[in-house]
Amino acid sequence: MAGHFNKNNLVFMLKDISGILFGSAIGGLGLSFFLIPFKVSPGGAAGISQIFYYLFNIPAGVMMLMINIPLFVTGVLIFGKMFGIKTLWGILSLSFFTDFFASSRFTGSLFLKDFIFRINAQSVSFTDQVFLAVVAGGLLLGVGVGFVIKFNGSTGGSDIPALLLRKYFGLTVGTSYLLIDTFIIFGVGVIFKDPNLILWGFLSLYITTKGTDFIVEGMSYTKELFIISSKSDEIRDYIINQLDRGCTVLRGEGGYTGEEKNVIYLALHTRELPKVKGAVKKIDPLAFVVVNNAYEVMGDFRR
Repeated sequence: MAGHFNKNNLVFMLKDISGILFGSAIGGLGLSFFLIPFKVSPGGAAGISQIFYYLFNIPAGVMMLMINIPLFVTGVLIFGKMFGIKTLWGILSLSFFTDFFASSRFTGSLFLKDFIFRINAQSVSFTDQVFLAVVAGGLLLGVGVGFVIKFNGSTGGSDIPALLLRKYFGLTVGTSYLLIDTFIIFGVGVIFKDPNLILWGFLSLYITTKGTDFIVEGMSYTKELFIISSKSDEIRDYIINQLDRGCTVLRGEGGYTGEEKNVIYLALHTRELPKVKGAVKKIDPLAFVVVNNAYEVMGDFRR
């Protein structure tokens, strides 16, 4: 049993490492070929690295590594094992691929030399249109980071500073991310004396966030419903007998009236939602219905 357990652990570890490597490659491509050439900052260590890249000619991947390694050590000392080997692997992989794709050997290859544009003396891109670069770069970076997170890794960046702000100043993680990335994006615009970079940076950050969410959470094809009605028995019968779905009846109490109420909870496919809403409205026009997205549903829907 122990050998089987260890073998499974090894398989899962290799799967995670491969997934993090794949995600880092996609993210590095987005940075090297789309965002960095136009000085568009997505926030985090990648945003700071662009400043050093253009002012001091330090490769962006190297600078990201120089920023992230001390942060990683700090995270391990303060937060312990939550920043493990997979975080370090993600940091190293993204830094490597960012510089690898920007290297003259790669960009000068037979396949790429007819497809790339030289934006300035230091950078090349697949396009000379900043809007296309922001959309493509933000999407690739977001998808890449999403794969890294999905396979239990991290690329560093704003993660550790955000957790430090939460720990020592009581800010939420979301607020901390917003403050850090906003400061970096504004900093890039001020240092390069181009206010357009601030707007492009926020657009890139938004697209990156959406791309990450899509990979981590997936597209929601399932809805969850809460139905509060005085005719809950009839609605339940419809769900079970007509829709061939299961549901759960929760016992509630009206906050205003104090009356006992039944709350029906169920999960179903998006395509079935209009049927249920129509049936509920027909059975009880005064029924209170709440619809939410459900990104993952496990178990037997007839229970």
